[in-house]
Amino acid sequence: MTGRAGVVLLAVIVVFCGVTPILSPYDPYLPDPAVALLPPGARHWLGTDQLGRDLLTRTAAAGTVSLLLALAVTAITTALGTVAGAVAGLAGGVPERLLRYASTVALALPGLTFALALAGVLPPGPGTVVAALVPFGWVNCGLVAHTATRRAATTGFVLAARAIGASRFYLLRRTIGPHIAGPVLTVATADLARTLVAATSLSFLGIGLPPPVTDWGGMVSEAVPLLVAEPRLAIVPALALAATGLAVALVADARRLSQE
Repeated sequence: MTGRAGVVLLAVIVVFCGVTPILSPYDPYLPDPAVALLPPGARHWLGTDQLGRDLLTRTAAAGTVSLLLALAVTAITTALGTVAGAVAGLAGGVPERLLRYASTVALALPGLTFALALAGVLPPGPGTVVAALVPFGWVNCGLVAHTATRRAATTGFVLAARAIGASRFYLLRRTIGPHIAGPVLTVATADLARTLVAATSLSFLGIGLPPPVTDWGGMVSEAVPLLVAEPRLAIVPALALAATGLAVALVADARRLSQE
């Protein structure tokens, strides 16, 4: 039941972010000082920000950026983690030891700390966010893929395939891959929520996306100087981020329970 609620909520957010900038008559990036800081009304349902941009349209546009960036980072880390974990689980030896070393380093040096250090010396942009979050972001998925591969490698159909001379590539692609897809997808869903928060945190700290393009974290950062006078400028994107994180977490939790 919670999984369905999460899917419905996430679908509503995705539709809102994708459709609103198309249907809205307002440009989310074009300033209009003449209507700056208008309160919510018939023309601007959530009012305008300090530069006169429609807050509803800008929140939707920022959400599109946040979701696409989080999806891109999660796709890269999931692909890297799945390949590394599956190879380490099937081959053992050096690949397995390297995976353990990587997990030890990731535990000793939290990924967001490394991301902040790296993003602080690189120019702002989506490439910097990807470069900051990917190096340690794949480790969690790699460990899950490794465990699932080790478990699948002891099953009868894999042992039979090995007995007839099947290559490791064939085993990973045809026999082991389909059996580790479920656990990998579960951890990828959870990683999406963490990546979304991490990416918006970088933007909030001013080392994420450069203006005028922004995400929810950048919107909250822009609203900090007006937090007392106009709290809605920070509350709206923060609530959008919280709702998205909740939706993804509900889906991830439902998938985890279905795997048990």
